[in-house]
Amino acid sequence: MSLVSVRKLRVYFKVQAGWVKAVDGVDLDIDEGETVGLVGESGCGKTTLAYAITQLLPSNAYVLGGQVLFHGEGGSNPYRPEYWGLAESRFQRDLEDLRAKLAQTPKEDGSSQDRQELEEEIGRLENPLSETYRTHLDAEIKTLQKQVDTLTERWQANDPSVRRPLIEARRRLSAATQEGDLVDITRLPDGRLREYHPKLNAIRWKQIAMVFQGAMNALNPVYTVGDQIIEAIQTHEDVDDGQARTRVEELYRLVGIPPDRIDNYPHEYSGGMKQRAMIAMALALNPKLVIMDEPTTALDVITASRIMDEVLRIQKQLKMTLLIISHDVSTVAKVADRICVMYAGQLVEESASKNIFSRTLHPYTQGLLGAFPSVKGEKRRLEAIPGSPPSLVTPPKGCRFNPRCKYVQDVCLVQEPAYFYTPEGGHRALCHFSKDFYEQGGLGHT
Repeated sequence: MSLVSVRKLRVYFKVQAGWVKAVDGVDLDIDEGETVGLVGESGCGKTTLAYAITQLLPSNAYVLGGQVLFHGEGGSNPYRPEYWGLAESRFQRDLEDLRAKLAQTPKEDGSSQDRQELEEEIGRLENPLSETYRTHLDAEIKTLQKQVDTLTERWQANDPSVRRPLIEARRRLSAATQEGDLVDITRLPDGRLREYHPKLNAIRWKQIAMVFQGAMNALNPVYTVGDQIIEAIQTHEDVDDGQARTRVEELYRLVGIPPDRIDNYPHEYSGGMKQRAMIAMALALNPKLVIMDEPTTALDVITASRIMDEVLRIQKQLKMTLLIISHDVSTVAKVADRICVMYAGQLVEESASKNIFSRTLHPYTQGLLGAFPSVKGEKRRLEAIPGSPPSLVTPPKGCRFNPRCKYVQDVCLVQEPAYFYTPEGGHRALCHFSKDFYEQGGLGHT
């Protein structure tokens, strides 16, 4: 079962030059107990996606479409796919009508306002928020609410025959309104994720924790490391100093730091120890999901390897769900069950770790894998991807990788590609020619 479902997420930053399309239509599921690696060049949107999941976006960031669905306590609602499918079928119907109306609307100056309103409504339906789903299920929600109210009155009047129908009606209402065991982290009214929200506040750190990029600067230099972890525990749980300190000692043993270093200050820790301390802090409240943003930044290769070995050991021991973000595929290759590749705000390829190496289906992934050495096979010259990542204020038309792609064709310059899904499932790529690459056995890495 998916613990987190990211659906058509669009997170844009408002800047003087316009809108920075940092995350633009990303779909991603993270299953319970799974380790997912999210890789790509700096500036491709990896950290913005993580901040959207953890409700930590800055003041100029807006969620303009999509959802981040967190499946809380208990199993998933069996009726939710039925209502999602119903709402989405209505989206498509309305989209067809609106697109037809837009095609018939002249482009003269007098009608520019009408065209703009139509385009905004089309964009809203193409990247629906939770409120959009509920709007398209309004009739069903009202009917279910009336049914729940009626059955509740009969139950309160000691009618035992309504017990099962009432449970089913409540679950159906929960599915239609996207309430209950499911929390949509993007549901705040203005599309921002900064303001206080009781449900979301209970999720952050206690159920979803994050190891921030740059452990060197993530710890407060005037407090001991142990006190900072104790503060995090006591902020979320009612425990005394002794109980919190005992838990910190257990966490230190778990991540491989001697417990007698609890009362040291950050400057007394090495880089590797600071990184382990940040991991201990993230694990302090036994969260369901831990996001690690560049967990080996500024570490030498030996220390980085040891940190990833520790991460793998802890993940197996605690059966955690992990999302590991890195620009280095080799960092996450040995710990991730699945690897997702981001480029220019979009997820361009996703597959099981072994498949993405043996049967690459996107030219960007080919370039990314070719940029680091392999410990197996013959020595070869590393090849960098030519050019630089595009501006996310004005990304290229068509495929966003087309200015740097050696396989580029005319269609890549004008038409956005659709995902190709392999027949055996579990592997997708966002390229016009992924099907051809698949039939040829995949792309090489040189």
